This record gives sequence, structure tokens and C-alpha cells, in this order.
Amino acid sequence: MALTEYDILNLFYDELKALGTNRENLYLNMDEYAAAKLQLKLKQVVSLQQVHTLVDVCIANEWIQRTTADPGYNFLSLTYAGLQVALANRYAE
Repeated sequence: MALTEYDILNLFYDELKALGTNRENLYLNMDEYAAAKLQLKLKQVVSLQQVHTLVDVCIANEWIQRTTADPGYNFLSLTYAGLQVALANRYAE
């Protein structure tokens, strides 16, 4: 099964649940650590380039937003729309 943008959104949702916080208080970096977490969860090789490409899709769809002027993939947050997509995808399975 190929990595999708839903896997990125689910990473945010999993962190929300693990930390017991809401989306307005969660900021994630999409770095080697995030790629490794996805790789463990999905049991497949996940490259940082794949993660960044899918994060770009999520940003374009306004599911994830940049919270700083950082041109990289740091301090990203889940939007309300992104949370709704993550929930819909999770409970549709």
C-alpha cells in the first residue's frame, strides 16, 4: 500500500490523541523523525522526499498550514478541514 496524504493527516491525528491536546496546540516537523514514525506504522520504506511531497499536497488542499515563515517543513499545524478529512478517512475504514 502506497503512502498517501491521509497517512500524513493520520500522523497529526495520532499525535493529537497521544498528547491529549487539540489541533490548535500541535505543531509538527516533517523531518526524518516523522518519516521514521510513518515507516514503523506502515511497515514500509518511507523517504523524506515522499513525506515532503505529500505535505505539499496537504498544504495545497489547506489541510495543513505553515505557522512560521520557515521555508522548510517545520512547525506545521493541522487545519480544521484537515482534521475533518483525517476523521472521515479514519472512520470510513
